[in-house]
Amino acid sequence: MTEIKNINDLLGKSLQDLKNLQGSEKESFEQALKDAIKEASQVEQEAQKAIESFSKGELSIHQVVLAMEKADMTLQTLIQVRNKVLTAYDEIWRMQV
Repeated sequence: MTEIKNINDLLGKSLQDLKNLQGSEKESFEQALKDAIKEASQVEQEAQKAIESFSKGELSIHQVVLAMEKADMTLQTLIQVRNKVLTAYDEIWRMQV
């Protein structure tokens, strides 16, 4: 939710104000993407561990299915974000200046 609030803060600024942003403010989108990728990787690893625990008899099938569904939903969300970013890039690329 704080990221959405930060984007709303940027909407009122001029182009010159955006160019003068400090390092940490410029990296926020990049950092958000990196954090999302790390989280997706972590959820996938948790699903793998759940599968291993199930094979050892430590977890029930329900817990394994939940972990796998969570990993799948995280990956699908990340893919949709990537698709939206690529679509936005294509629209900017085709924009006549």
